[in-house]
Amino acid sequence: MTSRNSANGIPPPTHGLSRAMTAPTIQIQGFKVSGSGLALANIPVEQDAAYWEWHVHLPGLPRPPPEEDNDDDENEDDFQDVQMNGEDDGSDNSSDYDPYALKFGVATRKGRVFYQSLENVEQEGDEASSRDDGTFLMRPIPNLRHGDVIGVAVQQSDLPMIQMLLNGEPLMECTINRFRGTVFPAVYIPPGAGGEGDRLEDDGITMTLEFDEDNFKEMSPHARFGPLLAARGII
Repeated sequence: MTSRNSANGIPPPTHGLSRAMTAPTIQIQGFKVSGSGLALANIPVEQDAAYWEWHVHLPGLPRPPPEEDNDDDENEDDFQDVQMNGEDDGSDNSSDYDPYALKFGVATRKGRVFYQSLENVEQEGDEASSRDDGTFLMRPIPNLRHGDVIGVAVQQSDLPMIQMLLNGEPLMECTINRFRGTVFPAVYIPPGAGGEGDRLEDDGITMTLEFDEDNFKEMSPHARFGPLLAARGII
């Protein structure tokens, strides 16, 4: 059976990651990204409702199996690894802020001028805001483990909204409302991301962008969220 974004299980060649819109500090290999910085896909989100996934590759840091005893602590165990960094406006003012948390969502079109300006800000010792560094329409998800799946669902009709899911469970605190303009699937890997305690090198974590419905590991939040389709020009 061939899915909406599948040709014998292989994503169409029009889907992929955009080298031109991705930070020069990011390494791209097929649909995999590593390194540090912002990475954008080359397909804009143009359909009313779209869904895609990011698969976490972090060997040596698996998610521990769930504990079966002590039902009283079940809710606490379920949510201890899902904490929002900052408020809904994308700020980093929370006491739980983790500078190594990856960010997921969408980003507007980027280019060399943007990354050069960002580099100049960092060289001057200033801290870029989420608006300045391109992550305003993204949210951090800390404490990721090998094999985790980040689902991103975007709807543009009625009430524009971006939803994030961790291993199929919606992260309501990461929902983004009211956005507009042309946006692209994006991930941000902060320098030093890779695990708890002693952080790994920048290439310690690898993220795989998955557009192919056949390779989705989780369900989208609703049947109307289909895989992202290529509707027009490629970047």
